[in-house]
This record gives sequence, structure tokens and C-alpha cells, in this order.
Amino acid sequence: MKEDYDLKNCSSTNAVYSRLGSYISLFVLSCSVYAGPIHEIRLAAPAVSLFQLGNASALFSGAIEGEITYRQLKTKGDFGLGTFNGIRGEMVALDGNFYKIGQKGETIPVNPDWKTPFVELVTFSQNKAVHFDMVRDYVVLKQSISSKLENKNIPYAIKVTGIFKFLKLRSRSPRVALRTQDVIEETYFVENVKGTLVGFWFPEYLLSLTVPEFHFHFIADDRRLSGHVLELKAENVDVTINRINQIELAFPQTHVYKNAKITAATLDRYNRAQMNGAN
Repeated sequence: MKEDYDLKNCSSTNAVYSRLGSYISLFVLSCSVYAGPIHEIRLAAPAVSLFQLGNASALFSGAIEGEITYRQLKTKGDFGLGTFNGIRGEMVALDGNFYKIGQKGETIPVNPDWKTPFVELVTFSQNKAVHFDMVRDYVVLKQSISSKLENKNIPYAIKVTGIFKFLKLRSRSPRVALRTQDVIEETYFVENVKGTLVGFWFPEYLLSLTVPEFHFHFIADDRRLSGHVLELKAENVDVTINRINQIELAFPQTHVYKNAKITAATLDRYNRAQMNGAN
């Protein structure tokens, strides 16, 4: 029997509850604030290659239509993040399956014929894993993971599994471009769920291409709840890290992309759109 979890709408003073059964996962903790054993497990595995379609600078500049379908992307990787034409929600890919993050975290299997202007995918492997008994908050998780990144000049794909005692998540509605004034978002939180954080860490010098530093989406073990991660608290956490040794970058071949006046993304742009690693 599956439990039902209450999702609370944090953007209103009146708590809005939506019943979405789920387990939810994610998390990692900093050793400096953590009391408990840390266990290194299976370290050896080849580095992975990242396939990226589109780039953040184009999204900020309004080039938000692509011609590539998710059916075509199935061969490019089994783990990653992305969006849909018109930025109609965010995407999370895990174990070769693609999901759309819907309103209040409703998780919708992606129609193979849906198109996207932006996606990041790797074929994930068990490269480096660290266990934490508990993680106090999102900042601690990111600090803990950051301390395990041996080379801060390359990107990483990161998977975090665990029991999430608390998660603050968001979903986003369609908008004209990745700009603050166009953002319509719903913030919600959930407690005591098992799940996985799917994400990446990119060095800041790649910010014209993608979100700098950390970017995570959550998906519950029962695949009924998902969201862009804003805050968390977790226990029994396992973090697996894959080094990304090369990037295959594909440019959209649409009329919109060809005629867009694309300017480079900046940290200020990410901050105003709430897409930087701190959000």
C-alpha cells in the first residue's frame, strides 16, 4: 500500500494541499557538520561524455523552440535534465526514462514526439559513491559534494539517493524566455519520501552554455512526484559522481534560433531567473 503525501504550496499564505503519493530522495552532507561514518564505495568506472542540445544563452535570448524530439534523444543518454518547447515545464531523465515535471510536482512520462530546445544527457555509470548518514540542508549537501570534486575545471554528473525528510521543490509554467518577468512558478514541499536527485555541476566559465555550479531535479522512487530542488534535509544518502571528459554540443537548426539575437548568459541573468546553483 502506498502512502499519500501532502504537498504544500509555499507561494501562498494559505497552504494548498495536493495529494501525490510518493517517495522522495536526494541528499548529501558536509563532514564538518556531520556526526557519523562516511563510507567510500566503488570508485572505478570510465568517465562519461555529455550530450547537450542548445544552450542557456539562447534560452535567455528567447530561442525556446527546438526541432529535436525526445524519441531522437533516447540514444544520447539515460540520465539528465532539460525542458520542452516554449519552456513548458522542466524534464528529468533517470534510468533511460524521461519525465516532465508538471504542476505541483505531478510527474508525467514524456511523449516521445515532444520537442525540446535544451537538454543535457549522459549515460550514467557507478563511478564514485559516498555515503552520508544524514544531510542537514541543501547548502551542506552542495558543500559536501564540492569537496569530492577532484578537478573543478571539468563538469560532473551527480546522482543523489536517500530518504528525504524534507524537500522544497518548484515547477514552472510556459514563458516567453528564461527571464524573471516571464516566470510563473509553483513552490511546494513534501516530507519523508524516497527518491533521487538528478543533476550536474559545471564550472562557472561554462555559464554561457549551462547553469553554473549545481543544478538538481528530484524524482520520487514511485515516479509520482518531481521538481526543481530548492531546499532539502535527508538521511541514508548515497552520492554517485561521474566525471564528464567531453561535451558534444548540438545547435538547434530552427528559424527561431537562426534569427535570434543571442547574447551571452551572465551570473546576474541566472540570479534574476532563479536558475543559479544557489536556487
